Amino acid sequence: MNPRIIALKSVHFSKLIGKLVVSVPFLTLSFYGNFIVTLFAGLIYFAEKDVNPKIDSYLDALWWSFATTTTVGYGDITPVTDIGKIIGICLMLIGVGIFGVYTALFARAILDDEIYME
Repeated sequence: MNPRIIALKSVHFSKLIGKLVVSVPFLTLSFYGNFIVTLFAGLIYFAEKDVNPKIDSYLDALWWSFATTTTVGYGDITPVTDIGKIIGICLMLIGVGIFGVYTALFARAILDDEIYME
């Protein structure tokens, strides 16, 4: 492929992604996704704070919540109570859904763009 075409498509792609990240669907999903992460961090904090030696602060709970939502799951912080494990399972299922929708938004923006896909 011609280097000039690659450069033009790269610039177009950057603009396309830039428009996507300020779109209403992306911002709405980001708002609700972050709300869910912070909500579940609070839930796990109150469920585990006096029982789990790995959760000493809300920041520890927030770290766990982000790692669980993104399905990275480092394993450095794990729930030890039954309610904590149930909270974790719910967040895992919700996290997969959130990132599935993010993936769909990006795929749709790219595949629906005739200039980039030609």
